Amino acid sequence: MLLPPLLSRIAQDQAGFTWPVAAGDVAEIFPIRKRGHGGVLETVRALVKVLDTDVFDHACFVIILDRRTRPVQRKIERLIRDRDRFVMGIAIEEIEAWWLGDRTNTLSWSGFRRNLPAHCRYAKTAYLSERDKEPKRTLDELTRLSSKFTTCYGHGSVDLASDFVDEYWQHNARTDEIAIQCPNGFGRFQSRMANRFRQVKPTQGRLF
Repeated sequence: MLLPPLLSRIAQDQAGFTWPVAAGDVAEIFPIRKRGHGGVLETVRALVKVLDTDVFDHACFVIILDRRTRPVQRKIERLIRDRDRFVMGIAIEEIEAWWLGDRTNTLSWSGFRRNLPAHCRYAKTAYLSERDKEPKRTLDELTRLSSKFTTCYGHGSVDLASDFVDEYWQHNARTDEIAIQCPNGFGRFQSRMANRFRQVKPTQGRLF
């Protein structure tokens, strides 16, 4: 759920798309038997095979992995070579790093816009979310320190992530801040997505 609003922002700001990008879930077409990175590889393999015979009207197929998946990355890179509709991004540690990279919205969401506790992870001097080894832990700490929440982020709260997206990222994701905080992961992914969006027609707004 964190990815679609970022894709819409990239499409609008860098490719002139004036409508929301509709991101679907490839699992709706290919039931994923495995979980985690193995499931991603299995699904990409199945999708590539089907694309040789069937027609899909999607603008592109987006794959997000973390840096600890290098063997899987290499296999996927071989599968999607010369297939320009695939865009793969590496979130370095976890996609929550991209969330934390948007400091303006994260601080507003957490209620710490002006009074971020000096002892918390997010307040460290020269904090860079891309170098955060445990982004989920940082988000969890923010929810525990804030009086705004009745629950904590823990290892990943769908409800809190959904609230953040609906209230802050749906129309106001700050991709410029994320690119500064995550130059290798998000910065490169944003560039690849922008190039792909510039190649597609306005009627090709759907993607996976």
